[in-house]
Amino acid sequence: MYEIQHGQGKCVPHYTFPRLRKLFRRFDVHREDLVLGLLDGGDRFLDVGCGSGSLVFRAREKYQEAYGVDISEFCIREAEERKRERFGESAPIYFSRCNVGARIEFPDGMFNTVASVAVIEHVFDLYGVVGEIRRVLKRGGIFVIEVPNIAYLRYRIELFFGRLPVTSTPHNWREVGWDGGHLHYFTKKTLCRLLDETGFDVVKVTGGGLFGTIRAVYPSLLTGDLCVKARKR
Repeated sequence: MYEIQHGQGKCVPHYTFPRLRKLFRRFDVHREDLVLGLLDGGDRFLDVGCGSGSLVFRAREKYQEAYGVDISEFCIREAEERKRERFGESAPIYFSRCNVGARIEFPDGMFNTVASVAVIEHVFDLYGVVGEIRRVLKRGGIFVIEVPNIAYLRYRIELFFGRLPVTSTPHNWREVGWDGGHLHYFTKKTLCRLLDETGFDVVKVTGGGLFGTIRAVYPSLLTGDLCVKARKR
């Protein structure tokens, strides 16, 4: 399914109020910018579900080494090509194919920071994946996670009227999977509980989107996505 989504360009990005976002672009807080603002820097960074490597390349400015893993072979090839074009072969940026639902193939305590953007809603075993992320983090390391927020005000209204909220691509579900392949839905409370039960302390909860700086004052209700910064206990 992920090769269809990425390799064939079938997954269409879903934005609430797309015309407004275009008109007020400078007030639109993109989720990648949101995540970058929560990164502390250090020796090594890992992006779990890196896609074509955009976040990895930008995080490289804060870390000595940057790594990205993804289940899609197409994405890893594309990320490697972009690395060669932008940074050259010798740059300390590394990509590998990995099914994080099974195991993240890195040693214990290797990374200062791990990010996971729009990933864990797709996996079967939430506790297993977050546990693996905790394992590869150093003690006191930072985990930044971003997921769709099913408690977003707009989604609550849609549910009230019996409509299923769309948290991923609004089109071609036959090709890319029901709601873009999302298996899990989160609220601020359930996401923070998952992190607590897997050995993390929540440092900050925020969100982005159009006028994201204002909406992040009450992210559990006003943002379509939740972004949490947590620290490994």
